[in-house]
Amino acid sequence: MDKFSVIEKEFKFVTVYNQLFKMIKEGSFPEGSRLPSEPDLSKLLGVSRSTLRQALALLQDDGLVKNIRGKGNFIIKSHSDKPIGLEVIGHPVYKCSTDTIDDVKMQLRIEPSTDYINQTLERKTAAVVLIDRWYTSHNNPAAYSFTIFPIETISKYNVDLNNHDKVLKFVEKEIYEICNNVLLEVKYSTAGNVSAKFSPISSENQFYLIQETMYEGSEFPVVHNKHYLPIKSSSIEFHQKK
Repeated sequence: MDKFSVIEKEFKFVTVYNQLFKMIKEGSFPEGSRLPSEPDLSKLLGVSRSTLRQALALLQDDGLVKNIRGKGNFIIKSHSDKPIGLEVIGHPVYKCSTDTIDDVKMQLRIEPSTDYINQTLERKTAAVVLIDRWYTSHNNPAAYSFTIFPIETISKYNVDLNNHDKVLKFVEKEIYEICNNVLLEVKYSTAGNVSAKFSPISSENQFYLIQETMYEGSEFPVVHNKHYLPIKSSSIEFHQKK
């Protein structure tokens, strides 16, 4: 075998990638649908399974295909209806999850503040409202958020803690309309399932942790959020302009 045939074989997966890309864009495989099994797809394209897997890996990197262990490869729905990147204030779970979030379960409790919380909120506060949220997509776990509200925020905005729907609306939507300054920190974490307590959000302990400290004109944060998103079903994007 000469060196030119080796080069041709090495790049065969690119040809397969281009074939699949075109088929996806032309609707041969609709958004949300499952691709044929690897044996069937490799037979359809006339390539080996190893070549097909290389092409599928590229499609996954480019956000076109998602592999669900034990179920197969699925076409990811277009991001055209998603909010723009993290450079604009908005809920990170909805911006970054490649899954379509269709349900949120919430629990809250009131507790005395601690040294850690006082440091996080950059002030001393007598009590805090702690909120856990579990996000699902088609009944499958998708993300988890942990929120710390100083009691002063709850009082200032007259949040009725006995009204579940109003609290959820406040923490999911209204707080992003109120705040005009947000500090985001994006980290790698292996603690997503531990943090999510009784409801693990991924079979793999690899997460993006987005820590979100939000301000509304004052020197003190009005809320602090920790969002855990499984890396395999998330995409962190920043749209920079010059």
